[in-house]
Amino acid sequence: MNMKIYAVLVLVCLMTKLNARSHDKVVLLENPVPVSSVKNITGFYGGRMKLNRDIYLKNFPINRYVDFIVERQHIQWDWTKAEQHGKWIESAYLSAIQGGDDELLSKAHAVLKRIIDSQEDNGYLGATARSYRSGKRPVRGMDAYELYFVFHAFMTVYEQTGDEEALVAVEKLADYFLKYFGPDKLEFWPSDLRAPENKRKRVDALSDFAGHGVHYSWEGTLLCDPVARLYELTGKKKYLDWSKWVVGNIDKWSGWDAFSRLDSVADGTLGVDELQPYVHSHTFQMNFMGFLRLYRITGDKSLFRKVEGAWEDIHKRQMYITGGVSVAEHYEHGYVKPVSGNVVETCATMSWMQLTQMLLELTGESKYADAMERLMMNHVFAAQDCETGTCRYHTAPNGTKPASYFHGPDCCTASGHRIISMLPTFMYAERGKEFFVNQYLPSHYIGKDFAFQISGNYPEVEDMELTVLSEKAVDRVLNLRIPSWCKAPRVSVNGKNVIGVEPGTYLKISRKWSKGDKVSIVFPMEERWVMREHHSKYTTYTLPRGEIMYKEEPTDRIPYAFLRGPMVYCLDMVWNKQLCNDDVDLAKDIRLNVSVKPSVVDKPYANMVGPVYRTKALYKGSEVEVLLTPFVDIGQWFRPSGQKPEKNAEMFTYGIWLYKE
Repeated sequence: MNMKIYAVLVLVCLMTKLNARSHDKVVLLENPVPVSSVKNITGFYGGRMKLNRDIYLKNFPINRYVDFIVERQHIQWDWTKAEQHGKWIESAYLSAIQGGDDELLSKAHAVLKRIIDSQEDNGYLGATARSYRSGKRPVRGMDAYELYFVFHAFMTVYEQTGDEEALVAVEKLADYFLKYFGPDKLEFWPSDLRAPENKRKRVDALSDFAGHGVHYSWEGTLLCDPVARLYELTGKKKYLDWSKWVVGNIDKWSGWDAFSRLDSVADGTLGVDELQPYVHSHTFQMNFMGFLRLYRITGDKSLFRKVEGAWEDIHKRQMYITGGVSVAEHYEHGYVKPVSGNVVETCATMSWMQLTQMLLELTGESKYADAMERLMMNHVFAAQDCETGTCRYHTAPNGTKPASYFHGPDCCTASGHRIISMLPTFMYAERGKEFFVNQYLPSHYIGKDFAFQISGNYPEVEDMELTVLSEKAVDRVLNLRIPSWCKAPRVSVNGKNVIGVEPGTYLKISRKWSKGDKVSIVFPMEERWVMREHHSKYTTYTLPRGEIMYKEEPTDRIPYAFLRGPMVYCLDMVWNKQLCNDDVDLAKDIRLNVSVKPSVVDKPYANMVGPVYRTKALYKGSEVEVLLTPFVDIGQWFRPSGQKPEKNAEMFTYGIWLYKE
């Protein structure tokens, strides 16, 4: 068959599928509560959210980056400057509203107005110079990726505040893309190759419209997500049609039939890494969110199946013990997950968390909230430095610090503050009279007719109490997520034990709740050593643009890690001064005694999460005692009583995975 005819038939088939059942909107099983209803988050995690709001967001030089947008003279391919304003706007609004911070909210509104006032009559709102743009080249290569965050920021502002100006501006921006891109117009090709010549070709280019050529057009197609969201807000069919058109062309533009082959990933016969030679994990996930949004709108189950299958594959093979994902910004073959180096990118952390939240909303399956807990309790804040709130680009399970905490602003510093600002929206959800508690951080929920407080200091302590604060009695079905990691959970209401508390499910408690009702919750946390599965030695090679890839080599040396409930621990040289050498080579110099049960000791620093453990080890052949601290605490990159190292130094080593005696 002629390849051009074949390509047309494939496209028609895909578009037919995407248009099928367009009237069958999917009802969410969990609807996140407004961010304004989540108050007074305390403990270590609440303190780190406050750090993000009060120190990082307030002190970030946002007007310097807005100047860059307003001046609009950019012609380079660089991505770091032009994505700052979108991410900051969304973060600032969410953090200010959640924290009741009028000062930050006022600043965010002023910044938003500056950006909107700079919008061109044609709707363009990026950084690219007018002199660079034309009808044949209306955007710079990274515009789609950068403006993705502007789209979402403006829609979040509209949803949270009702600001009509933000909605008008984002519609004008969408219409700019619709004017130039679409059927019989420009398309998101990743290179100069066209179908069928691009079939199974490894492209090394910087695309005019679709971002990094190594990502094979996925940085253009990610706009299917915000434009479909705009349809959800406005009901204007042109936005839905355009998003369908984008998704329906991914196979053709990529040359790898990557969209269709997601069905093989769902079948378990293909790994996500095999869809194409290299795609950015973060970029994949932004596209997957677009597919889920189209599923929500159209009811096309094939879209959900593709994303669910990809998530399962990543969760099974490519998710780290801390809940983080990505290996050198992509997904690797098999179970290749190096413990050090450029792994667990903060951008990927952000989009993985968002993607998982979308699946939770669609399915109501607690396994997604479990995965989010693992990530939030460990990796999200491990990437955040304790003093300024800035976030790392990569945060490996084993590494050094403070090196790489201070490197931006860039994509990952901005993604870090954005996901931290979003976290309160992931804690609670509702559907009619059903209310869902997905995360157990000490906090208040203040709804229209239902309110409660969660006290305790989870996850440092394993017991907590939910106290109803509503002034009037109210019927609610309270759905408590019971973590799958907990073997013997216990729940009681006003002192009476509840039966049927099963790990990995929601516990439903249906009653008329009155002020003062108390739900006592205990999640006993098992302390355990775990041996690393699928461990290998790795050698690296690079693609022409410098992307790092990995090859496996066998090894009979297998490292161990210490866990307590959802918390992952590490040996951090900030707290192990007794070993004398701050940059200890943990792989060579330390051997743990994993036959000994570690004992709880006092925390060496009040501002860290606990508990802290002491255990036995060999240091260069001599027996010593070492402290194991939660991995989430590694953002403490200096000793509180000592001299701070230079910010680009590799002063202190840390490691989750350590070898045994």
